Amino acid sequence: MRSLTILEGQANTEAFVAYLLTQNISTHVEPSDNDKTRWEVWIRDEDKLPQAQQELHQFLADPGNPRYQQAVRDARSILKEQREQAAARQRNIQTPREISRNSMFGGVLPPLTLTLIILCSVLSVVSDFAKPKPTSPLGNSIVKQLMFADMVKYERTKDPAVSLKDYQWWRVLTPMFLHGHPFHLIMNMLALASLGRIAERLEGSKRYFVLIIALAIGSHLPQGLLPQNLFGIQGLSGSPSFVGISGVVLGLFGYIATKTYLRRDIGFTLSPTSYFMVGLILFLGFAGDIAGTGGAGGMKMANFAHLGGLITGIVIGWLMSNPSFDRRRRES
Repeated sequence: MRSLTILEGQANTEAFVAYLLTQNISTHVEPSDNDKTRWEVWIRDEDKLPQAQQELHQFLADPGNPRYQQAVRDARSILKEQREQAAARQRNIQTPREISRNSMFGGVLPPLTLTLIILCSVLSVVSDFAKPKPTSPLGNSIVKQLMFADMVKYERTKDPAVSLKDYQWWRVLTPMFLHGHPFHLIMNMLALASLGRIAERLEGSKRYFVLIIALAIGSHLPQGLLPQNLFGIQGLSGSPSFVGISGVVLGLFGYIATKTYLRRDIGFTLSPTSYFMVGLILFLGFAGDIAGTGGAGGMKMANFAHLGGLITGIVIGWLMSNPSFDRRRRES
């Protein structure tokens, strides 16, 4: 910080300092005598000193110029905007204590996570859990349009990408809104509520929205497009007839686990039990399919959706652990 000048009178000083602010020159002003009739102006950024000296020369030559009075009004607007931006940044800053206090099931659900839970619940129930009765035109229409592929066309062509080739790109995302059983829905919604709230608080709703899309793509494409008996292993198969948001949920787990491990300053870690559960889901799912028992509890599991989502989440968590991508640091 460098001293620029001493000006006579508070009004003159305010007009000049206000004008400097409109020129993006930050100042510090303090009285230079006890009567506060003379004011010393300091320039915060020394690189701006030559510009400030030139502006001072012009001001002293014509202090009554209307542009200086206009600058006072403009400066008030600039200062108001700066205060609002500072308040917004403060609201977005989450300390490690705040994040750890927001436990897995604590607090109000953030908006996008709540929206996903509502959509999954409503569409699953209305579609009769992806098995609508012939007398339910709405349920049949939902399943027909939201599955990874139009199953009638798939049965005819045996091409899992048949609907994507018809430019029905929404199908890369929409299978997550359907669930095949009430228990399937309940377990996924509990997991989404816990992991989704953490991810949405870490990144904010806009970035969380992009994260969900990326995880849906990373989980649904391998599950929908990989062939039967991959690498010649019986049961190690993809299929377009999957439903559920579990691939996205495992992706959220991978993202949170990776980012919180690499960014210890976040002050939050997932429990060892959660790592065990994810490993168990993957093991039982793949082992059950290969053994021909259908996965955990005899239920058919979208194993490649789980694995694809988890890997996608780990990669995104690794990328987002870079401080240059950190929302909280960038906005502070």
